Amino acid sequence: MMTPIATIKFLVCLLLIGCSINSNEKPALTVYVSADEQIAREVFAVFTEKTGIEIEWVGDTESSKTTALVQRLIREKENPVADVFWSSEILGTIQLAKEGVFASSNTNACLSWSKQHRDSEYQWFAFSPRARVIAYDPKKVQVDSLPKTWWEFGTASMADPRFGTTGTHVAVMATAFPEEFANFLQEMEGTVLLGGNAATVQSVIDGTALFAMTDSDDVHAAIERGESIAMHYPTHTTGAGGGTLLIPNTVGVVRNCSNQKLAETFVDFMLSDEVATILASSASKNIPLQHSVLVSFPELVVENPLEVSFEAAAINREKAINRVMEARRNGD
Repeated sequence: MMTPIATIKFLVCLLLIGCSINSNEKPALTVYVSADEQIAREVFAVFTEKTGIEIEWVGDTESSKTTALVQRLIREKENPVADVFWSSEILGTIQLAKEGVFASSNTNACLSWSKQHRDSEYQWFAFSPRARVIAYDPKKVQVDSLPKTWWEFGTASMADPRFGTTGTHVAVMATAFPEEFANFLQEMEGTVLLGGNAATVQSVIDGTALFAMTDSDDVHAAIERGESIAMHYPTHTTGAGGGTLLIPNTVGVVRNCSNQKLAETFVDFMLSDEVATILASSASKNIPLQHSVLVSFPELVVENPLEVSFEAAAINREKAINRVMEARRNGD
């Protein structure tokens, strides 16, 4: 939440930016974004209305998700096109930080952001996560009969882990729970990998799968469409800190970008209560990290989030994904 001082600094920054730009030109910012287009457009529109800064954005596709944008940012590192990267997951962002793609941001909002939700160099910042859940049809499955742990869902439909949040999830599983993950792989031999999380939810709706590993936003979207679908929150292990994996959005300023001050203004905006409220109110129903916002959305509270080291998972991501792909081939 921005303090009054931070708000004043934010407005002064906007004034200085406006004075430094030709009055006949509208300031513009280039954002690479892997969040869903409808959600991104809504956030961009509010930002432009508040600041006068236009957004020129580059998105992704459901099948390639964040991966393609991560690779593009690495290719463009010496001559960056983007000013900001807004990602719907975190491991790709950690990879980019290690590759030297991001610059540190020292605005008041960035410096005051919880260390649990940023890197130590203030290069990226996590916000408004989604939950990893199991989708099921409540007309076909009784709630009381649902398995309690993730390790019992090895036969659930799954998105291709080489792209998007499924890769993040399997990397966390392999890193934090290696023995359970090995058994999980045996269960999933021959599993068909689908083009994205939305496709896994659709497989449950169509009746081709009983369960789907997916993100909470895709289930919320299907519910909004009137589909017979619900979500279940299995645990990874017993006790506090062993429950639901929350995968955050992340944002960072690209090193040597053309519009550093504009980029920092955008990052400050993304960390605001206003954006947390927009995302929580949207079809995606992202979970606010700010308690001041979360109290207005009690239905989004996750009682027992999984305690996880995303940095450790990022190191093991490629190996974990390769193991999933091998398990799939073994069942062919």
